[in-house]
Amino acid sequence: MTVTNSEGLMTSEGDGRLAEGAVESVAFLARSKHRLHVLDLLANGARPREELSERMDATRVTLSRILGDLEDEGFVEQTNADREYELTTFGELVYRDFARLLGTVSVGQIHPDLVSRLPTDWFDFDLRCLVDSEHVRGKSADPFAAARVVANALKDGSSCEAIVGTFTSLPMYAHEQDIRDGTESEVRVVFDSDVTATMLEDPSLRSKWREIEAATDSTVYYSLDERLPCTVDLIDGETVFFTIDRVEDTGFDIISCSHPDVLAWADRVCSEHRDRAVPLRQLANDAD
Repeated sequence: MTVTNSEGLMTSEGDGRLAEGAVESVAFLARSKHRLHVLDLLANGARPREELSERMDATRVTLSRILGDLEDEGFVEQTNADREYELTTFGELVYRDFARLLGTVSVGQIHPDLVSRLPTDWFDFDLRCLVDSEHVRGKSADPFAAARVVANALKDGSSCEAIVGTFTSLPMYAHEQDIRDGTESEVRVVFDSDVTATMLEDPSLRSKWREIEAATDSTVYYSLDERLPCTVDLIDGETVFFTIDRVEDTGFDIISCSHPDVLAWADRVCSEHRDRAVPLRQLANDAD
């Protein structure tokens, strides 16, 4: 049966009841951090009741009530063989989306001006990993102050893996200074299609990266024939810097993070993009 709502739109009573039920299920999880904690613990596989009790520091009565409620909602089930609890297929889907929602809200509370510009669809780690991240602002009103923080981290580090979709030349000049100082550092950088065009067309930049590769006698810079949503710098495998363009003002916004899941994601993504890229000098030689 269809009805007309207060705005004159046709809606289905059945759809309305289903939506209300969905909202109640979400509220059911949101009302208790213990319920979500159980889903967190089961997200990586089945666990016995005793282990859940120890990890949650909950009494047997409390845990029984929580598990019973989650079973009634269809989120978890007990295995017959080992008497362990595990997420149902439905529970896995709900947990995945609910965890992502919590991550988005958490990051939005910490970085309200940045969350809409972060390429969250690109990240396959839990966004809650960014809760302890830092918005790098630098120590002056210079719009490039944050970029200087990354450049200094590169200069002080021993290795850098990067994929570049938001360009600043500061890290390149920091690497050049390292070479002049006789510092050995392993740097591999993949430029996206837009930044590649800049590196090939700007005479000073073209000369600079050629000098760096000649001095190191290695391939440092690569090109990828696609656009990247932001820049990712992984320094010494310990810190990730995400660089995103500002919408209206000059300069960049940069977030740094050292969460293990984010580090693993950055290492994998940088490696995958470099495997698909070609040496920048190859494109330059072809153009010549």
